[in-house]
Amino acid sequence: MKTLQSILLVSVMLSACSVKQSAPKGVVATTAWTAAYAVAAGASDVSVLAPYEMVHPSEYELRPGDISRLTHASLVVYAGYELMVDQIKEGLKISPEKLVAITTSYSVEEIEASVMQIAKQLGTEDIAAGNIEEIKRLFAEGRETVQQKGLDKETVLVHFFQESFIRELGIDIRLVFGPAPPEPRRILDITRANPSLIIDNAHNPVGGPMKETLPEAKYKMLLNFPGMYGTRSLADVIEFNLKQLVEP
Repeated sequence: MKTLQSILLVSVMLSACSVKQSAPKGVVATTAWTAAYAVAAGASDVSVLAPYEMVHPSEYELRPGDISRLTHASLVVYAGYELMVDQIKEGLKISPEKLVAITTSYSVEEIEASVMQIAKQLGTEDIAAGNIEEIKRLFAEGRETVQQKGLDKETVLVHFFQESFIRELGIDIRLVFGPAPPEPRRILDITRANPSLIIDNAHNPVGGPMKETLPEAKYKMLLNFPGMYGTRSLADVIEFNLKQLVEP
């Protein structure tokens, strides 16, 4: 009898351990950008797969230690362009209800839609609404600063991945380049347009040739993904980019 009781006790203990190990452990985000959206949505326990210091976080590939975090997460937030997405969807048995695909950009409309999409899964809509208002305030102040500095009157050449950010600041975009390096014919066309401001993307800069052919133009390097220069949140990136734009 004692032996049977001992076996049952061990079985119960093992079951309890199994439940504890498989309990949800918060939100896992593919990159610092999707993590910033999750935090803006009100998530308090967010871990990031691609390290913050990565210059090209979308190229991160899963490591063995990531598997447990993903399978035990309450939500997995991703954008869809990350190399790891196919690995997550095809290689791991994660419930579709736990996978949240969002759009990442610096369009306020898209930020609001994606942040609220996550917040509805977490039940944190009130927190998310407050954070969205803060982001709207930052952009409103940014538009005022842009007008004061006369940047809205510049002839602007913008990297494709910075287009949404620049439009939110009310700057008229004359030309867009990238994300692939421009061909010689395109460089010639851009040079003839004679832009006074070149805005490149720090995560895949391809504006170097135009910088050389347009030495009089101001050249600015902005962020998409938080991580570089101590940035972590969407607000951090907005403030950092605005500072880069308005500084001489």
